[in-house]
Amino acid sequence: MQRPLGRSRSYHEWPSSTPVVDAVRTIVAFASLVIGAHAALFLTFAILDGDRQAAAQNALFFVAIGVANGLMDGLRHWRRHHG
Repeated sequence: MQRPLGRSRSYHEWPSSTPVVDAVRTIVAFASLVIGAHAALFLTFAILDGDRQAAAQNALFFVAIGVANGLMDGLRHWRRHHG
């Protein structure tokens, strides 16, 4: 007989995790995907047109996406270990 997935040795329940933090993290991840796809598309168009200023502005979206995802992961990590 096998253990249920929720009770396996590798499973660790985080009592301080909240559904709100998990939901916000999911929304930020989805928004990052949509915004990142558009930024990549417009970055490609700007590079093909030779517009360096527009390419640099579109590349800043990738920085913003990384910062937003990093902040959400940091918040989730902090809540799990200190909350």
